[in-house]
Amino acid sequence: MSAIFQLTLSRPWPWAILGRGCRVLFPFTTDGQGRTQAVRPPSAAVGQYLALQAGRGWDVEGAAFMERRMGLYVPSDDGLPDGAIFAVARLSQVSTVCNDSRAFGRPPEPWWRGSIAWWLEEVLAVEPLECPEVSFLTPVSQDFLPELRERFSLARDGLWRPTQARKRDSGGAVASSSTSGQFGLGL
Repeated sequence: MSAIFQLTLSRPWPWAILGRGCRVLFPFTTDGQGRTQAVRPPSAAVGQYLALQAGRGWDVEGAAFMERRMGLYVPSDDGLPDGAIFAVARLSQVSTVCNDSRAFGRPPEPWWRGSIAWWLEEVLAVEPLECPEVSFLTPVSQDFLPELRERFSLARDGLWRPTQARKRDSGGAVASSSTSGQFGLGL
């Protein structure tokens, strides 16, 4: 792994990536008046790995999109701890509505829902690593990078597999179950 950037995703996007195969994201910012604007990643991030983090926020429009357009039941709980890095993926390409080469000669991407698409490849679930959320795409803190690299290596080598849901309850103990949400993600 070379440079790795941290990207916090509102829920239910972590579930969509791990449980439903979503491989395209449409990050946006919101101005003071509630208007959203699509965001391009820095050019240095394209081709690099992203540490995907489950944020505390909930994307109401994203969940409605998944239910309306995809016909999915979106669970309210994905079993991931708030603020946990849950996967590592490579940001392979950025495209817009006008230059989406992936759409030529193929059926339309079902997850398409914005104007600037961030395409993910090599998505690998890792043992959740709790760390502070970031406001936007930033390099992973040196305080967490060694542990993230270790968890990536274990997952890549098949020594760790998502087998049990793990989420801290209000008492601080770890709650476990054999399934997570509707689809048994087992994180």
